[in-house]
This record gives sequence, structure tokens and C-alpha cells, in this order.
Amino acid sequence: MTFDWPRALKRFFRSPATIVGDILLITVACALGATLPQAGNAPAAVVAGLRSHGALSTALVNGLALDHVFNSVGFLTLMAFSTASLSIVVIEQVGRFQAQWNHKPIEAHFQNAPFRTTFTRPATGPHPEPLTLRSRGRLGLAGSPLFHIGLLCVILAGALQALFGVSAVVDLYEGEILPPTVEAWGAQWPGPMGKSFCLDEPLLLTSVAGTHYPDGNLKSLRLKLVSKGAEQDQPQEMGVNEELSTRRGRLFLDRQHGPAALLEWEAPSQAPLRVASLLEKKEAHAYGAYTQGPGSLRARVRAPMSEGDQRPGAVEVRILNGAAILVEGTLRPGETLPIPGGGLLRLHSLPYWARLHGNHDPALGLAYLGFALALLGAALTYGVTKVDELVAITRDGEVEQVVVALRPHRFAPLFKERFEQLVRERGGEV
Repeated sequence: MTFDWPRALKRFFRSPATIVGDILLITVACALGATLPQAGNAPAAVVAGLRSHGALSTALVNGLALDHVFNSVGFLTLMAFSTASLSIVVIEQVGRFQAQWNHKPIEAHFQNAPFRTTFTRPATGPHPEPLTLRSRGRLGLAGSPLFHIGLLCVILAGALQALFGVSAVVDLYEGEILPPTVEAWGAQWPGPMGKSFCLDEPLLLTSVAGTHYPDGNLKSLRLKLVSKGAEQDQPQEMGVNEELSTRRGRLFLDRQHGPAALLEWEAPSQAPLRVASLLEKKEAHAYGAYTQGPGSLRARVRAPMSEGDQRPGAVEVRILNGAAILVEGTLRPGETLPIPGGGLLRLHSLPYWARLHGNHDPALGLAYLGFALALLGAALTYGVTKVDELVAITRDGEVEQVVVALRPHRFAPLFKERFEQLVRERGGEV
């Protein structure tokens, strides 16, 4: 006796335990991916903080890929199980739909109909009405197959995005051009089979405009960008939760922004060192950051926020050598701060910076199609119901015996009024 592997695999993937377990694991994975900082969506320091709670946290993050849940082997395995289970369900649903669609009701099907009555009436003519068998709302049969096909498309889209998609991030300050190269991006997170992200044309960030509530929280943020194309420059705008489509994918604007202190360190016997210190919001009404200088020197730069969203005209600078404070002061663009022992720190300008995310999702259209089919399937399932009707009339002299039956395939109590109307139309009483 040979073992029937196809039947056994089908039974395994179709079993309620497999389906429920897979759904629970996907739910847990999605919850972890939504609540924990993920590489490509959260600042690198925040993601690295997942491993800062000891050896156990590091082992969990590394073993369960908690910092990149949706690109992990485990999540792809869950997607594969879901795809297999849903494929079997879809095949069964489509086969059942074809059989039900082509099914023609016969009189015997109404013997146990939830709505059925028999009454007599005077003969209405020389010949009785012919037997009436009718089905309405057959389109509702497509609801369940369409819903499951939609879910399958969404699952497949998730798997394709995890395999071939890519996320990238870059910080730009006003006046800076993002070259159309892979290396121009600060970090990339391609899927196992994905290609690194880049643009087709250079992109110039011309302005960053942000407004804040009185408590310092961000109210709105908008960028003005110029695509430096071969023919002519193309100005474009974007805000938070908006996307900018390119031939290689999409660009998104992060909420991360602030002043950028363009500094130049000058030290004896060393070449000048130019750095762009991107100040982040560290306090309710101030931006700040540490920036490394030559040797063991570093500077803490702080820019207080002005009322009315006015840009800071100066920054507070504290130069340190290790933990020791060497000098501190206030710098305006063009001013310098002498360093004890030789050298100085110059502030060139204070443009604003913003963080852009690049994303390439080859299955985005498939995901949208899946959501549309799932919504259509749900609407047909709960909005359209197939209902079989029977009207059989038998002549007996001067009277006729009338049988009226109604057999809804779902939600039978909702069709009581339709049945009563059908009885009254045939001369009966309810």
C-alpha cells in the first residue's frame, strides 16, 4: 500500500489546526513588526537599542529577526504556508461556485424549504400557470471565492515584497543634491532577492518648511524638491504621509527633520574637517546633536526653537575633549569659536534637513487588487444572497392548489417579507 502524499499534504494544509495556527503566528509577527522599531523605518540608534538590554534580548532579536520581521525567513515561511492553505481553499471555492452557479433547482429541492405554504384558490383561467422555478441573486455565490482570492493576492504580495522589495533611507539638507546612485543612500534593506534602490535622476532639496504646535510637536512638514532631469528641472512638493512616484519606486517623507549645522573644524597641522551636524529634536523646544571633530574633540550643538516657527539664527556650541569642556559659546553663520590649545570651529550655515525613505515594492498593484477583490467578495457575501423560488399550481375542477416555497441560501429570516409578498401575489393569505 503506497502512501498518498498529495492527499496527505492537502489534508494537512486544509486542516483547521494548520490554518488557525498560521493565522495566529502571522498575527503575532505583524504585531511585533508594528510595535518594535524596524530597520528602514526607525532611526538606526532606536533599532540598535533592541539589543541593549543584555544577552537575552540580543539572542531574541538575532534569533527571531525582531528588527526586520517582514524580511525574515520565518515570516516568509509563514507566507508560504498561508499561500499553500489559501490556494487549496480557493480551488475548492471556485469548484463549488461553478457547481452552484450551474445548478438548476428542481421541485424536490423545496421539500424542506424554510418558507413553504400550500393554499387553494378559484381557478384563474382555462389552463393553470406553468411550474415556476427561479433563482435570484446568483451573483452572491461569487462572494466567498472572490474574498479568498483577494486574501491570496494580499498574501502573495506580502511574500513578493519580502523577497524582492527594498527600503532605503537618506538625510538631505537644503541645497544638497541626491545623486542617482546606490551609494548616495545612507542605508539600504533589500529583500533576499531584491536590488538596491536608487533614482534615475539627481534630486535637489530646495526647502524644508515645518510648523509646530505650541507644545513643540510637529504640526505639518513640507518639502520642495527639484528633479534635475536631462531636459529640464521638474519642481515637486511632498509632505508627511504623501508619496512621490519615480520610475524606480516611491519616495516618502519622514517626520524627522531639523536644522543642520554645517561646521568646519580647523586644527593645527591638519586639513580642515567639514561636517554636517543634523540636529534632532531632543527637547520640547530645542534641537541638538553631538558631532565628532579631529582627534578626541567633539562638539555638542544645540538650536533653541523660536516662537512662530522662526528658524534659529544661532546655535549654542560646547566643545569637549573627552568628558572635559574646553569652551562654549554661541555661533551665528559665518562666526568662529576659538579652541584652547589652537584651532577653531566655524559655523558656515544653518539649513534645514529632512529624512527621505525610498521604497520599491514590485507587488503593490497585486496588493491593491487583493484588497479590492476581498472587499468586493465581502460585499457580495453579505449584500447579495441566492434565493430559489417555487410556484407550483395544480388544477382540481374549479379550484387550484398552489404551492409557494422560498429557499434562501443564507440569512433565511431576512426573506420572510419577500415570501409573504410572493404568497399574496398568488392570491394566498399569510
